[in-house]
Formats: sequence, structure tokens, C-alpha cells
Amino acid sequence: MKRAFIKGTVIQFFVLAGLWLILSGKYDYFHVSIGFLSAALVTLVHLRINHHLYFRHGIAQVKPLRLARLIFYVPWLTWQIVLASLQVAYVVLHPRIPINPSLIKFRTKLPNVTAKVILGNSITLTPGTLTVRIDDDEFIVHALMDASATSIIDGSLPYQVAKLYHRRPSSVIDEIKILRTTKGL
Repeated sequence: MKRAFIKGTVIQFFVLAGLWLILSGKYDYFHVSIGFLSAALVTLVHLRINHHLYFRHGIAQVKPLRLARLIFYVPWLTWQIVLASLQVAYVVLHPRIPINPSLIKFRTKLPNVTAKVILGNSITLTPGTLTVRIDDDEFIVHALMDASATSIIDGSLPYQVAKLYHRRPSSVIDEIKILRTTKGL
């Protein structure tokens, strides 16, 4: 585990430094040294945060992400974002603004914290939904309308995230409850 942790830290440093070099576009001594210094500082801060937040709670066992599956997940998520954008645009442009905001509470059976963060960020990236809270396996999500929440309620979005870690995930979500619904504005 320690070897993988060091390898991940080194990779993180070089990814951050490379990103700095690409985005700055300046390759003189000053800019390159500031970039490497910034990457080192962020990596050190992340080490301390990672040590205090994750390893203290015993979440050090990280199940590896299936990178080949990520190639399928990103276009799938992009398509979901496009569809949700069209749904939200329809609601905004509709004369009566047919929204039905609700809070949805559900539990997941995802393998680790990283999978839960990917799910939470994927939900938030999709227009019309926002991850309000993640507490262990419990999510609370705000949905603008019923159509916004369908990929959560039917389990397709959590299932796609679970497939990043398992070949054939079993049931991924349960205990789905709509906490509050307000009709219209």
C-alpha cells in the first residue's frame, strides 16, 4: 500500500506540474520554477489532507478504477449532460415553467470514497440536479424536476459509476425516498 501511495503522489505532482506548463504557455526559468513550486505545495497539502481525512477512518483500501471502462463512461456522461441540458432549457423556455423541485435521499453500495465522489460530481455536472450531501453511503440530491432525477431513481447513473470498478455490479442503490416536493413556483 505504501508503494502505491508514493507512486500516486509522484504521479499527482507530475500531472499538476505538466498542467501548469501547458496552461501557462511560458517556459522561462521563472514560470517553470513557480509551476513546480506550486505543484509541490499542492501535493504536500493534499498529502496532509489525505492522511488526516481518509486514513484515520480506515478508508485506505482503494479499489482500482478500470481505466478502459472510463473510455465508455465519459461519452455516456456527456450524452446525459446534453439530454439534461435540453430538458432544463425546455422547462426554462416553457410559458408555465413546469418545475417540480424535490430532494431525493438514497443509499449506494459503491466500493470506495472515490466512487462516491465520482457519482456526486456526475450528478452535479448534470443540469437540473445537485448533490447536496454525501454522508457515508447516503446521498441527498436536489432535482429541479422529475425528469432530472430519472437516471438516479432508475439507478442508471450509479450503475455506470459502479461499472468503473466492477465488471458486473449487483444492485447499486436502495432506500430511495423523496423527502420534499414543492409544486411550481
